[in-house]
Amino acid sequence: MDASLDNKVSNVSLMAIYHSESLIQCSSICCGERCACFGFNPQLQKCRIYQSCDPAHMTIIETGWENFFPDGCGISLNRSCMEILECNPNVKGEDGLYSINIDDQEKKVYCDMTTDGGGWTVIQKRQDNSTDFQRNWTDYKNEFGDPSKNYWIGNDAIHYLTNINQELRVELLSFDDEKAYALYSTFQVGNESSKYRLTVTGYSGTAGNSLEYCNGGKFSTRDQDNDERRVGNCANHRHGAWWYRDCGTANLNGKYAGPAVTDQAKLSKHCGTKVREFKPRQNVMVRDYRTPGHRWIPAEIEAQRGPLSYTVDPGFGTTWRRHTDQLRTG
Repeated sequence: MDASLDNKVSNVSLMAIYHSESLIQCSSICCGERCACFGFNPQLQKCRIYQSCDPAHMTIIETGWENFFPDGCGISLNRSCMEILECNPNVKGEDGLYSINIDDQEKKVYCDMTTDGGGWTVIQKRQDNSTDFQRNWTDYKNEFGDPSKNYWIGNDAIHYLTNINQELRVELLSFDDEKAYALYSTFQVGNESSKYRLTVTGYSGTAGNSLEYCNGGKFSTRDQDNDERRVGNCANHRHGAWWYRDCGTANLNGKYAGPAVTDQAKLSKHCGTKVREFKPRQNVMVRDYRTPGHRWIPAEIEAQRGPLSYTVDPGFGTTWRRHTDQLRTG
């Protein structure tokens, strides 16, 4: 915005006023809220975000305000739930449906903004037996279900998300309220021509390392048998779709079992523990992998200020412009 608009604010199209300790935090809030422009007052540590940016509305005189508008942040979607959280720390703890950019397409996904710091993009969710997960190749390639209840995000989407290495977290809850989780530091899925070949390593957790055997496997569905078993299709045998290899050990897309089921094969051979098969709740989710000790909400980085320009690095590749000077990521 023009320098003459500094030390001015507007209550027209004002979306919200936030506490902000730095320009970088204020710019991140604007990005997360999809604002059209924002004002930052370093003395008051306040951030004002606006829905529209008509200079004629900037009529209230208040000393200390500097006003900015974005070149693209308010338009483009974040690429994951972690990017949403990094862009707008205020959504921490707010689990629910969000829109992200998957291969230049908007997709509604369920974000877990609570577990272990939040930022998890849920790729599979199961809450009851109302959705049959024994689907064909096309369904698993694309997506199916309701992201807030039972769904699979789609193998193409998982491949896109894991072009950058992701952590994988599997959250399980039994009918006996027994909870368990499995965390993997490396999770990547190849493209369709590789049959969505799986790479998963670096286990920790309480649910057991049942995915270890799946590492290197190809994805199988009822109409595409890509497992390593010589006879039969594991997707039909296990009533699901997965990186089966020789039909063991995990089957998270298998038939939804009730508490009265007593099939010992389901309890021991195929899943290892009761909590894996007898599930009223199940989430499988990913987020950008960071080295141990990395802060999930970026440290406050004060904007460097020169005589004619500022440099702002929100961490999500967005350019901010103030007056006639360029504000760019480093």
